[in-house]
Amino acid sequence: MNPSATNAPSYRQRRIGSLEALHNSLGLPASNLLALAERANILYRVAKSITKADGSIRNTYDALEPLKETHRRIKSQILDHVSFPAYLTGSIKGCDYKTNATLHVGARILINEDISGFFPSTSADRVFNVWHCFFGFSKAVAQCLTLLTTRHGELPQGAITSSFLANLVFWQDEPTLHAKLASQGLIYSRYVDDIAVSSKSFLTDEEKSKAVRHVYGMLLKHGYQPKRAKHEISTSATRMAVTKLAINSKPGLDRATRSRIRAIVHAVERRFELGEVLSFDQGPYAKAMGQVRHLERFHPGEAAPLKNRLLALKSISRTRSRHRKVE
Repeated sequence: MNPSATNAPSYRQRRIGSLEALHNSLGLPASNLLALAERANILYRVAKSITKADGSIRNTYDALEPLKETHRRIKSQILDHVSFPAYLTGSIKGCDYKTNATLHVGARILINEDISGFFPSTSADRVFNVWHCFFGFSKAVAQCLTLLTTRHGELPQGAITSSFLANLVFWQDEPTLHAKLASQGLIYSRYVDDIAVSSKSFLTDEEKSKAVRHVYGMLLKHGYQPKRAKHEISTSATRMAVTKLAINSKPGLDRATRSRIRAIVHAVERRFELGEVLSFDQGPYAKAMGQVRHLERFHPGEAAPLKNRLLALKSISRTRSRHRKVE
């Protein structure tokens, strides 16, 4: 058996061969699907707009109804039935950026790469390839699904279906890349557009360059560009991070992030001392508690006293409220 075949994503449900069958799968009339597909481009709103360091703007999108409900059905009826290999960790049930980082814990050498403009570069043609060639759906079905899941010919970041399709764009070559690197003792993972390759043993400069060439070869073959500014090779003598989590011993948050969380808790305490009435379900208190719980996942010892301080504020506030009612 080809070793890469055991590390490939797979779909074992029945292939959809007609628009009528697609209608049966999604529970929507075929005519409605086609009409919705034709106007899908206008059924998005910008959910967030971020200006990056280089001055470019990255938008994330939220689909409007009825397209959003159709995305939910495509996810539950089709995309949730894909089995993904362990090296893909982005937006997959049971996986997250901590799962991704954990794969590389204890590495001596770490190579980080980033795909430039990943979602805008994922064209309708690439999405059609996923629907038609990976899933094996008919051309008519693949074309309809492509229109339903792209926006102006690109994969829209933020849409319910986009992260699943993003995980499948390299389905033809990523298993081979993974197997090739594994045969050299290297660990490969991809978290959406972040790629990491690590080794638990020393690598020569030539071996590092060879690994990078393999990764770049896959990207360039599919029309993607590596973000050269994000290319980074680090060693265990320094802090190594995958998806912003330190991996030298076990996944952890960097010192600046931990310090920021402590400052957020202190700011909430200061608000309370000044007499501000805090809501515990939203606003600064809820944000602080959310950050502390995030810290708790990686550094429970550091998080415990911060969590207790916030819970103490809540307890004092409730006691004061009861006293006011008695008075």
